[in-house]
Amino acid sequence: FLPREVAAFRKQFSSVSFDVKVLDHEKAMVALADYDVDLLLVFRPAYLANFQPLMTLGQRLVAIMHSRHPLAEKQTLRLRDCTRYPVAVAMRGFGGRELLDDFCARTGLRFQIAAESNSFEFLRGLVGYRELITFQIKIGAPVDSNKLGMVTRLIDDRDVPRANLVLGQLRGRNLPVPAAVFAHQLTRSLDTARKTPADTAD
Repeated sequence: FLPREVAAFRKQFSSVSFDVKVLDHEKAMVALADYDVDLLLVFRPAYLANFQPLMTLGQRLVAIMHSRHPLAEKQTLRLRDCTRYPVAVAMRGFGGRELLDDFCARTGLRFQIAAESNSFEFLRGLVGYRELITFQIKIGAPVDSNKLGMVTRLIDDRDVPRANLVLGQLRGRNLPVPAAVFAHQLTRSLDTARKTPADTAD
């Protein structure tokens, strides 16, 4: 989602540069409070009194796997099925990982974690080796996954609840003009995504 939005923005404003940080919830909120970042796009953000949401978008968790993975034949997956195979997951502190950990705490099941990373690009790269499954929210799944030899499969709502992806800024802060214009663009794009049916896989 974000690479597409940055590319679209730079088509209009080619002189603007971006500094994008991938952080867990706690570090992201600290960076916002310390003025290290102008905007946050966070899944299931932690509470911060002076955090001002600009737009929210409900998201489902999805599994991403090689098209020849045994579970690729199913359109919707139960997480208990995924526990039978090795997985590559985000590090603790990220919203999707918290949903997986909550599932394990509720059910007593455990995932066979083969790799952990704060880079979702790296996690998706591991999927290319066929045996691994990784997890992401729907908006972060690759649009052209079939061309990459991957498939995206929805996780059953009974296993993990839908939660919000939130775009926000520090309350009361006057954003620099480029950041304010980009925030407006993101708000429009997230609003468009909210009006688009999201309950389909590849």
